[in-house]
Amino acid sequence: MFSNKEVYQFIQKSIKQKQNIVVTSVIKTLGSTYSKAGSIFVINEEEKTCGVLGSPKLHNKLLELSKQALETKKVLVLDNIPSNESSGHGESKFFIQAFFYEENYSLLQESLENTNKTLVRSIIDGRYFFEEKQRSIELKENLFYQTIKKPYSLLIFGAAAHVEPLINMANLLGWETTVIDIKINNEFVRNADKTIKLDEAKEVLNIDFKQYDSSVILSHRPSTDEVYLQALASSNIEYIGMMGNKKNMIRIKNKLGLNNDKRVFAPVGLDIGSNSSESIALSICAQIESKRNGKI
Repeated sequence: MFSNKEVYQFIQKSIKQKQNIVVTSVIKTLGSTYSKAGSIFVINEEEKTCGVLGSPKLHNKLLELSKQALETKKVLVLDNIPSNESSGHGESKFFIQAFFYEENYSLLQESLENTNKTLVRSIIDGRYFFEEKQRSIELKENLFYQTIKKPYSLLIFGAAAHVEPLINMANLLGWETTVIDIKINNEFVRNADKTIKLDEAKEVLNIDFKQYDSSVILSHRPSTDEVYLQALASSNIEYIGMMGNKKNMIRIKNKLGLNNDKRVFAPVGLDIGSNSSESIALSICAQIESKRNGKI
């Protein structure tokens, strides 16, 4: 929930504009479906939308039900079952719920303030509670369990031209991007969400990295890269990538005792057989996504 940056920002903007909001959640799927459980679609009272859950026909149906939810203030459930069994399309169940400015957005606002807890909602009447324990997405006995996560965050060390495609690729995936380095060229990082300018590399040793999920060192400076890796190694960041030649990467990992650290990928990226800046960005994001989803 809220893990996509565009959806998160859309909700925040709509709240700031005091607009009523409808959130549609995919709560269960069976077979081959465009969206899986946990995906969300948002519409505000101006009928602006964010998110895609399926075909144009399904999109229009969700728009219609969203308007109904705003009018009735009742929660709705849609079972989307293909009329043609030979189509190859699976089944999806959607939960539609409206949130109102006059009610301070109730559950929606509370969810934004309860990151990393599990939201449990009744799909019968919308009643809800929070669990401290994080749980997998699940629909069980008319209760929908969903852990509240803010946008996935990527910390990028380096700010030259080759970094721009990575920022753009991460933005497409809905990740929040932060660029950090001692030299920052604003021309190449204009699409990043945040930048952090260091006066010297050693300042990085005093930074708390708790808010970041993944990191990539692309600065191409031996004098700083080792310091950056040292700082990241002592953090809780789940993915640490570093660009460089294989021989030098082995040397640095040996020096810092990181050979058995499964978070560290050096050289960074999956081998996809191409070396353009764009394909390198793709290989890095693919590797991060694989690590994030437990595939590597």
